[in-house]
Amino acid sequence: MDLDGAPGRLASVIDGDTFTVTTRSGEVTVRILGIDTPEFDDVGQRELAEQAREALRALIAAGPLRLVADVEPTDTGGRLLRHVYQTDRLVAAELARQGWARALPVAPNLAEREAIDRAVAAAHAANVGIWALDTASVALSVDKIEEVVTLTNTGSGPLDVGGWWLVSLRGKQGFRFPPETTVGPGETLRVVSGQASGAHRFQQRNVWNNSDPDPAELRRLDGRIVAVWDDYGPT
Repeated sequence: MDLDGAPGRLASVIDGDTFTVTTRSGEVTVRILGIDTPEFDDVGQRELAEQAREALRALIAAGPLRLVADVEPTDTGGRLLRHVYQTDRLVAAELARQGWARALPVAPNLAEREAIDRAVAAAHAANVGIWALDTASVALSVDKIEEVVTLTNTGSGPLDVGGWWLVSLRGKQGFRFPPETTVGPGETLRVVSGQASGAHRFQQRNVWNNSDPDPAELRRLDGRIVAVWDDYGPT
């Protein structure tokens, strides 16, 4: 393994976008740039997190690997932020193409943003991995100031969302719809927090982050994503 021109050896795979490397000076943690994969504490996604970790393990075990820094080389936790290449293949894009990663562009580390976006779009179209967008016609919108999420059934038939999860990605707060919750065609359903009023309410008082990006996802019982509301902000 080539880590910024110095040798290293794979030590462990933590999850779908994080692993550790043993170097001459000790062990370091590497966070792959440009993507976000299911984590083991994500609401309803533990099984998917295991599959994403195994997908990354298979890719990086094939070697040889090159780890290349972008503009900012580390995060606030001291992890190395790196683009990872298996020969000439971008590992982040391959994970996304297989359906195990969302795009997570964070400025200024955007060198491979377009390649990752194309790979995520291909996974969307194929409905593979974490994506299950063909299972329902749903639109999500979030008013972060008012703390109101609106779910709209854009399909022609009733939609049973009983047991599904609505999740704030930044805070990992989740609301689970009661059994047999149905939304008719063209109808909307509100999920509230804060001062807003409504029958469906998060347990947490304040959910949505108003100063930083806070995307929302609607997930099925198996954790796969049915609808998204992107809120990554300017990059």
